[in-house]
Amino acid sequence: MRAPIDLTDTDWADADHAYGDGADTFKWLRDACGDVPERADRAIGVLHNCLVHQGSVYAGSAKAYPVLVELLLDPAAQQRATLADLLLQITIGTAETERIHHEVRAAHSQATPRLLPLLTDPVREVRHRIAYLTGMRTGHEDLAVPALRERALSEPDPLVAAIMTGAVARLAPEDCAAWLSDALSPAHSAAVRAAAAWGIAQAGLPWSHEATTAVTEAWAHGDVLNGDIIEGEEWRWSDNPLAETLVVMADPARAAEICLRLTQSGDEDTANCGAFAAVGLLEEHPDTHPAFAHVVAAIRAHPHPNVRSYADDLDALSGRADRLGGGQLQLPPG
Repeated sequence: MRAPIDLTDTDWADADHAYGDGADTFKWLRDACGDVPERADRAIGVLHNCLVHQGSVYAGSAKAYPVLVELLLDPAAQQRATLADLLLQITIGTAETERIHHEVRAAHSQATPRLLPLLTDPVREVRHRIAYLTGMRTGHEDLAVPALRERALSEPDPLVAAIMTGAVARLAPEDCAAWLSDALSPAHSAAVRAAAAWGIAQAGLPWSHEATTAVTEAWAHGDVLNGDIIEGEEWRWSDNPLAETLVVMADPARAAEICLRLTQSGDEDTANCGAFAAVGLLEEHPDTHPAFAHVVAAIRAHPHPNVRSYADDLDALSGRADRLGGGQLQLPPG
């Protein structure tokens, strides 16, 4: 039997949530911490719905945070994947007031050292969410970065390993420059190599031939970070990681070659990946559009209408470049 969680040390009077007051928050937490599996299961589901609503978090969300951490740390708790997801959603949610924002940040910071062992949790959904939580700044980077590095390159799930790799790059890019460079190696998964290249690009670390090779090979078969590796679980560190990486490659012709190979794929998701990256890159540097003529043609001729829909965006970006005077943008040397 697991140790009981004490709820009496907290004043729940103002712990409101999206649908109720503090008494409601206390009731559902009490059931979630109880020994009746059916009631605990239902309570966790209710808490997931009411402590975060359409991205907003509340006073009850902040006050419940330490209790949810205690529950998650118990291997016998109900719905541990749901608990981990709830903690992540509270952490990244939009607080109603500045006070609630600071309370959530403080709860996250306090919990970080205790959550680090969950980077090796047997439940992959738990590892997935904890990897994101660990990659956010809390003042415990001296603990978080070594834990992420130790786990990232042995993590069996490609997307979770990529999240950890990106987190290392976000928290300590200069200190971990050699480690990120090593993560470009073909010995690692495509997702890890793509994440390492993205991290190097975002941190402004020196760009190498090995980084360009890693990008070319990692993305050769489609979207390895926001795609179908794990259904419905995006790589939260970036909305368009391929485009953000290609910008720093400083080689429009090679960038266009990568986008073209993806957009020529008969697989809709792969082609969408290339088209979306091309739009993102040309939004950042419209003067590179001459190198993307074949990409635009491939997108316009693609059998899937979702892929073809990107052609108008690319035409608009090309027109913008022409209005600015045309010519090939001289990107900084790689």
